[in-house]
Amino acid sequence: MSSPRIRKIPAIVLLVGVLIGGGHMAATLAFTGPQTPLKQSLQPGLNRYFLGPLDQGWNLFAPGVYSQDEYMLVRACISPAEVCAGGDAAGAEFTEWRNVSEEEAPPAALRTIANREHRQSKVINSRFWPTASALSPDYRQMAEANHLDQEPVFGVDLDSEEAADTIAADQLNKLRTYQRMEDVAVGFASLYALHTWGEEASLVEVRMRRDAVVPFEQRHDASAEPTQSFMNIGWRSVMPFSEETRNAWL
Repeated sequence: MSSPRIRKIPAIVLLVGVLIGGGHMAATLAFTGPQTPLKQSLQPGLNRYFLGPLDQGWNLFAPGVYSQDEYMLVRACISPAEVCAGGDAAGAEFTEWRNVSEEEAPPAALRTIANREHRQSKVINSRFWPTASALSPDYRQMAEANHLDQEPVFGVDLDSEEAADTIAADQLNKLRTYQRMEDVAVGFASLYALHTWGEEASLVEVRMRRDAVVPFEQRHDASAEPTQSFMNIGWRSVMPFSEETRNAWL
């Protein structure tokens, strides 16, 4: 009885596989390696590749298990931007704070595996918090200030030669990582504001909140209240989105 024929894999398929695997391994080495001028130039692309929508959070597992509840709060100014910039004195109209995470929670109740759309704000909180915490006090203060009309949060385009020449490589990497996560948070807040308050929304403000879990020994104490911590993003202009993007988000 003759043995079955083994189909040969076309050389082009093997070549493509080798190139993809080799490229991924090279990118991994660059992303996890020490700071160098080459890595600094590649960092924006590496961040997009490794810290994109498939980025995984491992806080479910020891030793860094979850010990707090995470919430994302959003409010908007629903007056023209120039009026909003003048504040209450100029007659600007501000919305109340909305806890987006609490609004997302009910549809996910009693579901073993919830859809991503039911936990978007919590994922943003968990990614944003450590990047904001890594900033120095001065840079954190700049991030919490108001920056309108896409004004650079840190006073310079972080991908420019000026930034590379004036900011240390390790610090610049932290700022770029923070900026990427702030853009995600503000973009999400913009979509939420446009959906909730309509086209009148011109500015958004974001507040990340974490409530510590009440200690086990106080679980029956009705007066025990969890401590709260905040990370703030100052007022930002609502980001523009195409109708197709807005419909997809809904």
